[in-house]
Amino acid sequence: MTLQIENLTKDYVMGELVVSALNGVSIDIKQGQFIVILGPSGSGKTTLLNVIGGIDRPTAGKIFFDRNGKKIDLTALNEKKLTAYRRLNVGFIFQFYNLVASLTAFENVELAAKLTNPAAEARYLTSELLEEVGLGDKSNKFPAQLSGGEQQRVAIARALAKKPRILLADEPTGNIDSETTGKVLKLLQKVNENHKVTILLVTHNVGISTLADTVVYLRDGKIFGTSQYDPAKEKEFWEQLTVTPPIDIT
Repeated sequence: MTLQIENLTKDYVMGELVVSALNGVSIDIKQGQFIVILGPSGSGKTTLLNVIGGIDRPTAGKIFFDRNGKKIDLTALNEKKLTAYRRLNVGFIFQFYNLVASLTAFENVELAAKLTNPAAEARYLTSELLEEVGLGDKSNKFPAQLSGGEQQRVAIARALAKKPRILLADEPTGNIDSETTGKVLKLLQKVNENHKVTILLVTHNVGISTLADTVVYLRDGKIFGTSQYDPAKEKEFWEQLTVTPPIDIT
């Protein structure tokens, strides 16, 4: 088990108003699973990712992370240890890419690779990852010179540069067209398979949920159901895209 989440609660205090973003969320996540967290805006999806990623702390509940067979309670870690957890174990993919505009694609990925690898190894790993996401020939381009889909692929390579055990993707296709969405999702499926990394992808797009090993339905900060992968639904999803995109990377 990679993550064990028990009765997780997150409240935000706004003056005299208390808003419950998460209210008793419990779920077990195995290593290598592709999990889609599906729900409308305001359901607590991003808050759940932020708490799992160690960006935010829960109000109550526990998150256990399996490190070499030892269960680590993330909610009990101090800031220094929580930062180490994020650096060594978690990769993030955001809707708006969050690339450094003044750095090339190569430099954006290398910056992350250097966090956990010696300089020479980081450069080699960066080259490998950019080739893997199909951008080896555009490594010297700046973000403004790349399309939205290409920027998101750089962001995926950057997230993998730390060799994370968990990849957290917050609406990663929310800012790109349907054809490019297909390419990015195909890439994430390949990443999940090749790197054996656990992926938690947040979306309000019901179609994307058909690609997951497990779908977690979130509403009003609570889990109100789960479902398992259905190959027939995945086939239908690809057929309904404007173009059924063959992955354009090797």
